[in-house]
Amino acid sequence: MPKCTRNGCGQDFEEVTNDQAACQYHPGLPEFHEGLKGWTCCKTRVHSFDDFMEIGGCKLGAHSSTPKQKGDDPFKADLTKYDDVLPPPPATAAASSAAPAQEVEAAPAPRVAEPEPIDEDPAGAAIAQGAKCKRSGCHAAYESESASHGPEQCRFHPGTALFHEGNKGWTCCKPRATDFDEFMQIKGCTLGRHLFVGTRPEKKAQAD
Repeated sequence: MPKCTRNGCGQDFEEVTNDQAACQYHPGLPEFHEGLKGWTCCKTRVHSFDDFMEIGGCKLGAHSSTPKQKGDDPFKADLTKYDDVLPPPPATAAASSAAPAQEVEAAPAPRVAEPEPIDEDPAGAAIAQGAKCKRSGCHAAYESESASHGPEQCRFHPGTALFHEGNKGWTCCKPRATDFDEFMQIKGCTLGRHLFVGTRPEKKAQAD
């Protein structure tokens, strides 16, 4: 079954039911400015990347499985070229030989926030057929308990989206991209179970 490649859709579809009202998508491009995220084709703007991914399409049309073209090599981004290279630590100033040595009380180490536990579907949760996995980087649809709820069936990003100085990536892994379509191709770095229901409240996108 083909998967729609239009922005904001990504659904599997059948040609026999693919009419001009089957797909709700964004004909524009992603727009990120001063901390706000949205699409050039509509007014809705949000702060978090998760909310951005939930902005519903603003146009109806037929699904399309045509790959997005990028030069002569569609959908073959070389993400390794964006791997992080950590800068060297800043050089510390040499202590002045004229200054007498003094005992300095060590500052307490900063408290590191514990990572938020990964959300899981509650046992026995009712999951609708065709429900989409909510984990970042995964677009699987629910088929059955055995086919869709086993361990290590989901490849996802447990971190959050990171955009800095033109580079785009995830806080949980090193690959970085400069193009939004390449960013969306960065494969998940963690294996686990799909998340179709979850236990945390849904985040809703807010329109201006």
